[in-house]
Amino acid sequence: MQIRIQPSLGVVLTLLTCLQAFGLYLFLKGFLLTRQTFDLKGHSYSAWDRFPLHQSSQPFQPILTQSIKATPFKRTIVVLIDALRFDFVAPSNATSFFAHQLPILHTLHQSSQAQLYQFRADPPTTTMQRVKGLMTGSLPTFIDAGSNFASSAVGEDHLLNHIQRHYPNIYLMGDDTWVSLFPSIFHQPNRTFDSDSFKMLDLDSVDNHILTHLWPTLEKSDDWQFLVAHFLGVDHCGHTHGPSDPHMERKLNQMNVVIERLLKYVDQDTLLVVMGDHGMSVEGDHGGESVEELMSTLFLYSGRSLGTSDPYFQQLNRRIHQSRAKQLNYDLDTISQRLLYDAHQYPVVAQIHLVPTLAYLLQVPIPFGNLGALIPDVLTSDQQSSRPRILLYMVEQFRMNALQVYDYLEKYAASTRQLDFSLAKLSPLKQHLYRADAQMLELFQNNQFLQQLDSDQDTYLDQLEEALFAYDAFLISTIKYCESIWAQFDTGCMALGIVLLGASLVTALMLVIQHGFKTSSLSLCLTPCSILTVGLLITYARHTLLDDWIIQQGWFEKMEWSDWIGASLALTLCSLVFHLEVDLSRIQQTAFWRKVDWPMLLLISLLQSSTLGSNSFVVWEDRGTVFVLGTLCLIWMIRNLSSTPQWHALPIFQAVGPPLAFFMLVRLTSMTGQCREEQFPFCDYFHSGQLIFEQSERGYISFALLIITFTLLVHFGAELGRTVNMVVGGLYQVSSIIVFYRTVYEIFSRMLDTGAEQKSDLALMIQKYIEVYLPRAVYGLFLLNVCLTYLQLRQRSARFYWSLFVLMTPVLGLLQRPVASTIILATPLFIDLLCQGSKDSLLIRLALLHFLGSHLFFVTGHQATSTSLPWKAAFVGFEEMHYYTGMILVTLSTLSGYLLTWTGWSVLLKEAQEKHTGEVPKHTLYLLTLLQTVPSFLCAVFVFVLRRHLMTWKIFAPRFLFQVLLQIGAHIAAIVLERCL
Repeated sequence: MQIRIQPSLGVVLTLLTCLQAFGLYLFLKGFLLTRQTFDLKGHSYSAWDRFPLHQSSQPFQPILTQSIKATPFKRTIVVLIDALRFDFVAPSNATSFFAHQLPILHTLHQSSQAQLYQFRADPPTTTMQRVKGLMTGSLPTFIDAGSNFASSAVGEDHLLNHIQRHYPNIYLMGDDTWVSLFPSIFHQPNRTFDSDSFKMLDLDSVDNHILTHLWPTLEKSDDWQFLVAHFLGVDHCGHTHGPSDPHMERKLNQMNVVIERLLKYVDQDTLLVVMGDHGMSVEGDHGGESVEELMSTLFLYSGRSLGTSDPYFQQLNRRIHQSRAKQLNYDLDTISQRLLYDAHQYPVVAQIHLVPTLAYLLQVPIPFGNLGALIPDVLTSDQQSSRPRILLYMVEQFRMNALQVYDYLEKYAASTRQLDFSLAKLSPLKQHLYRADAQMLELFQNNQFLQQLDSDQDTYLDQLEEALFAYDAFLISTIKYCESIWAQFDTGCMALGIVLLGASLVTALMLVIQHGFKTSSLSLCLTPCSILTVGLLITYARHTLLDDWIIQQGWFEKMEWSDWIGASLALTLCSLVFHLEVDLSRIQQTAFWRKVDWPMLLLISLLQSSTLGSNSFVVWEDRGTVFVLGTLCLIWMIRNLSSTPQWHALPIFQAVGPPLAFFMLVRLTSMTGQCREEQFPFCDYFHSGQLIFEQSERGYISFALLIITFTLLVHFGAELGRTVNMVVGGLYQVSSIIVFYRTVYEIFSRMLDTGAEQKSDLALMIQKYIEVYLPRAVYGLFLLNVCLTYLQLRQRSARFYWSLFVLMTPVLGLLQRPVASTIILATPLFIDLLCQGSKDSLLIRLALLHFLGSHLFFVTGHQATSTSLPWKAAFVGFEEMHYYTGMILVTLSTLSGYLLTWTGWSVLLKEAQEKHTGEVPKHTLYLLTLLQTVPSFLCAVFVFVLRRHLMTWKIFAPRFLFQVLLQIGAHIAAIVLERCL
């Protein structure tokens, strides 16, 4: 008996969306996992506790006399200047608004009372992650970047816990991120003066608020012991204007004056720490892994000595820093080349090294989860002791630091199922520690060594150095090892997710072929039941019989019962398609269902998606997208020519003109965009900063393009007036003119901005009107226009969808950077060209529309990196940061190109239906989902294979997460379009 199954296309698309979403969910569950944290507190160690550590050795307690005792500081001032890149401080011959703008630090660095370091951040370089790392000494994981804008309290041990016990009078001023992360520390209103950190357009309010409370607090010398002042003006200036701006010079000079004034409060019992949490990209942003974003500043100063004048220890400390830089692969030549200072002159210190260093200087315990190593310079301040005694003291401090890291590794290995933390994997790391202990045991068993500790003889310095470097090798090797394996991949969960993605992809392909089908009742019952039964049996076996073996292998350890049942149901649903028989009588053989178009377009998608497995192709994906669009335009042209009935001038022009004009627009808009860090120095996109007409051809060209864009806006408004009514056309023109005016205003205001702090009341009122009220007017006019269009065109015709498309452009253009907004406003021109085609080329034009979305994404200044996220869009029309509203605006800004092209599908399909009397089948919507499903599946495969690749977290993971967003968005768009058409 044959049973005919003909579900609606909406039901099929919804089921495919659920299958894809569940497959992505399983894959991400196995891929984006955070490290394990412990609710344990660090404690003080004695230098020779459990000495030696190696189990085969007998315990030994050395008898030492006249040990060096460190004197802790009584007060500490921490000045955190957000985004303080090191070249803002370092002497340089470069003439710019940011180079060497804090000369006071370099002046103080000449004395033994100060230490200046290149302060290297661990990516992701977001403020919340960096503050967390600066206080815990832990390494971040990739997924933590997403929580930068939803800060939650730190659940693990951190330095402030221990500081509070010894220094209870703690003050905070500035960034409220500290309050979110450490609410139990900063909870007293009279000692916590935090400010909103998301007012990026405001350069001065937070800093001025800090200064209002800073000086009165410092004057009360008996009332404060530990003070944190987190300045945001430099960071906000970077986000708003970029580093090369007069405002940056003003803000850095202000910080220089603040530090100069702070010096009078620093005595021998006070420690001043000036640092940045991360650097700043060329565009003024942060969050990624470029050299500009990683290299920040650390400056230590006190009234007492923080260094040594002994050439031997100066050389020793220099060798330790060089050894660390070599082990951690710091490319000093690249730093020098990119930031225009000699990076070899200043030691590079990882940010997590600050935690044990501050713990030492304040004589508090190191947090339990710290992985940082002591900065050696502060251990060798001028002591009234012999070289062997001081060097032994350094060995003792390094060993206590190593014991703390050793205990953390032991706890982590005992608590995790990760094979990377097995005894066999950790043994090479521990060998450094065992070797150091063995070296010190040999020295302690030598009576002459103990007798000569306070002599001027250097007999045993080499052995002490060997032990010191072995302890340091353990600390640095642990950092390097944890950096490489910190992500806890559940390969079984990832593999199952890939299987589901592949199964849903094949299911979609089968449905394209057989959208009218039938099957027998027997196969309809037996196949799903058998697969479901097998799946449930595997689930039962996984959680009972094979549980211990699975744990040993590290597979499926994150899979719950519900995940296994869901996977079984998903595979069962997919299996139905493979038992369907094609009913050829029900397949419409129309011109839109050309046999060659589907395989050709899927092959193009497959070839383009296969490039996602190469880091070079991902980096240069913007250029590859232009190549794909050019190829499709050529195919479109050939198809038009093959369908031309007569080879006369007019028909040939009509066949060649639209594809050629479309590709010319693609090439013209490809001049703009945003360069990825990896593209330098071979990337030279046109941007608004080049709109200076003095000796600039691009400036004159851009001015001409602005005039052309304005002409197009008038044309589109007139067209809307004819399509809907004059009111809608007029309101659209008002909205577009507002966006156009704001674009011109932003461009020329940057040219004329002198960086002055104070503006007149009239200037401030005009600025608020342009930045807040005009955008709100655009939002309101858009909603009003949509309502009027719906009332005027109740029938959902091609005119309705074209009008809706055009009305979207001012809102989406408003959220872009100046040059990008003109491209968004001119986007209807692309759609008009794509509508000029025969029914034979519909699928090709739809594919062009799909890849146009990617092209618009790149040319409007976006990249698949965290650094390029347009956070400034969250403030368009708002004076303050509103979390959900800001999130929506940032998403709209990022996906503007895709939202327009997904809407464009309705225009093209409805236009074709009206031209050809409803002949266009809705099954063309499968193309929309397949063109995103293919790259999603291959991207997941590549991430799985390359999960230990050096560029996984920098290149492949961000691109995959962006693809996940596009995949879900395309499926939702297909479901909505199916209901509208």
